[in-house]
Amino acid sequence: MLRDALHDLRTLLFDPGSFFETHPPERSLAGAAVVVVAVAAVTSVVFAAIGEYMAAQIDATVTVTRLEPWPESTCRSFEEMNTSPPEPCTIDEPRTEQVSVGARLRDAIYGRLPTVFFGTLLGWLLVAVALHAVGAFTGSRGSFGATLAVTGWATPAQLVQTVLGAAGLVFLLSGVDFASDPELLADQFRRLTNTTGTALGVAGALVGTAWQAYIWAHGLHEGHDATFGSAAAASGVVAVLLFVLSLA
Repeated sequence: MLRDALHDLRTLLFDPGSFFETHPPERSLAGAAVVVVAVAAVTSVVFAAIGEYMAAQIDATVTVTRLEPWPESTCRSFEEMNTSPPEPCTIDEPRTEQVSVGARLRDAIYGRLPTVFFGTLLGWLLVAVALHAVGAFTGSRGSFGATLAVTGWATPAQLVQTVLGAAGLVFLLSGVDFASDPELLADQFRRLTNTTGTALGVAGALVGTAWQAYIWAHGLHEGHDATFGSAAAASGVVAVLLFVLSLA
């Protein structure tokens, strides 16, 4: 079964024309949906791994105030009501603790994992809408379900962009000696976030979108009974838009 799945994946990526002959888009939406969910899961794992890597590179701590004393006037009201004052009324100075910046960054990244996962699913739908709309102008005729299936089957090509983008980020961070002072560290992160992208990231976006367009063209040609030229034109337009948006 695994061998068959790997064979289908290889055929999808390198010979999509043959793949869609045996997996007609109008009848394979369920399989495409499973593929999209798998790609979303892998993307989330890569995102989490990046977070772990970044957290491991940072050896800075920051002082965080956990509890502030309340004003005396506020605490006096509890005494007048003959009730036990809350803990903020029992301390004279703020209670603080040292928190690892890397740990906080890791927590923030893990908190965004649902956004990454469901964002991949939403992206599938939005790209399918764009592909269907552009295809209508180029003479492609077919159901939206078929377009959705074609778009879903092409999502494994996104992993090229994900992997190369992650590799580019690791390469970028590997050359940075992170400061232990939180203020200097924040300045370093500002400079890093202002970087428009590494060569690997741009190459990944280019290869990933072009590869998806290659699969879309064959899928629309088969699923919409369109000429290959019209299917390729629609796929090319959407791929260019997707590539430009990935660089924004």
